[in-house]
Amino acid sequence: MFLKYFSLFLLTLFIIINKNDSARILAVIPTASYSHQMFYQQLWRQLAIQGHDMVVITTDPTGETLPNFKEISIRESYGPFKKIIDLILEQGMFNIFFSSEMDELGKELIHFQLGLPQVQQIVRNESEYFDLLMVEHMPGPFYALKKRFGCPMIGVVSLDGFPSSHEAMGNPVYSVLYPYSLFPYQENISLWERIIVVVFNGLARVFEQFDGLRMNVYAKDYFGVDVDVMEMLGETDMLFVNANPLFTVVRPHTPATINLAGGIHMKPPRELPKDLKQFLDKGKDGVIYFSLGSNVKSKELSMELRETILTTLSQLPYKVLWKFEDDTLPGKPKNVMITKWAPQQDVLRHPNVKLFITQGGIQSLEEALYSHVPMVVIPFLADQEGNAVKVQSKGLGLTLHPTTLNTNNFKNAILEVLKDPKYKANVKLLAAQIQDQPMTPMEKAIWWIEYVLRHKGAQHLKGPKIPLYQYYYFDVLGALVATVFVIILFIWLSFKGIAKCCRSLTSKDNKIKKD
Repeated sequence: MFLKYFSLFLLTLFIIINKNDSARILAVIPTASYSHQMFYQQLWRQLAIQGHDMVVITTDPTGETLPNFKEISIRESYGPFKKIIDLILEQGMFNIFFSSEMDELGKELIHFQLGLPQVQQIVRNESEYFDLLMVEHMPGPFYALKKRFGCPMIGVVSLDGFPSSHEAMGNPVYSVLYPYSLFPYQENISLWERIIVVVFNGLARVFEQFDGLRMNVYAKDYFGVDVDVMEMLGETDMLFVNANPLFTVVRPHTPATINLAGGIHMKPPRELPKDLKQFLDKGKDGVIYFSLGSNVKSKELSMELRETILTTLSQLPYKVLWKFEDDTLPGKPKNVMITKWAPQQDVLRHPNVKLFITQGGIQSLEEALYSHVPMVVIPFLADQEGNAVKVQSKGLGLTLHPTTLNTNNFKNAILEVLKDPKYKANVKLLAAQIQDQPMTPMEKAIWWIEYVLRHKGAQHLKGPKIPLYQYYYFDVLGALVATVFVIILFIWLSFKGIAKCCRSLTSKDNKIKKD
């Protein structure tokens, strides 16, 4: 206990010493999904340790006890957000994008979050100020806070950025070369896949522009500012992405786009809870860790799918640790242990864990990668299917779809990944390649944040913005086509005129000869 308080005292003293160069920073991460929150939690903590005053609006408060670290909880957002997740699981990711039901749920969530007293207390306080705004770069009204506080803005995402985010930075947004991460496509995509991504991205851009008009109304009602939200999006000073080469195609970026892939959310190893440690220690022949993440609940799987999983696990000669969100699991095999929660990073670090059965969330895949654990991926929503395709194509594991999962293919996939050493070898190789960087993602993030603070923005690092008709050379092609047309028309008219003159001369000569 003494060491705990002494460490806190030293940390507080260090923060006080560093206060001279401190800034006041507001971070807003409104997505009610732990995977979106955890990626930057270590960054918020480190910024506070560096001496900056941190105010974080989050659905998942960490409870950190630092003198200049304040969390504003909007955890109640999980209620409305779960309705959206249930709709996606029921109808499919792309089926709900332009549905009226999804639109209504989105409105409900935004009204709920913006109307929370703890949020209004921040944005309506006229004496409140911030030197920097860091906001999750996903469609919504929170970009308007840039105008409300009159400060630079860094956009942050826990995966790759939306096309509109890349466009705001001046990055190439050519959808055929760089399909959005929600699409389960690889490089060299087929003609049909190219048609899909081009049409979808076109419709999404139109929808985004119309949706921006509604966001302007929300900003006026809840933030008290008249603002064009899409214009604020375009004025983002810097973008932080988690575009790990494992999960995204390699794409060129402007200097204002900072890739933090490489484990910024990873925590130092900690001692496992006693019951989990005992179970894992006994798995000398190997342990399988099974978790579907925070959005997909194992306890809510259909009875048919659950029975398939239970039957398969019961036939395996390995212990299985399953993150299952209930106290009991009827029909649980003897080799299976269930737990409502597990410290996933530390579980995957255990030497007896030989396989990770996962939904394919990007943070889960990174954690398995850095712990050298191959995977069997069962994707359900969002970017998980695209991630799963990449896992299989890179030889890091195998992928099965929940709608086609059966005892036979599930068992065969598990045994193949466990028994074939190529999967673990590929995981180790890729982990080494990704982590071989000149500076850690945390060091990179801190340096660029303080760069933006020092220069009061980073607009000078962004690429030029041009209209789409210029980006795709429509004006150039039009001018060239028009020029060629004029030249051809001129030549044709010239020859026509010459031919007419020749005919006229010929007719005159004939007339003279007759006379």
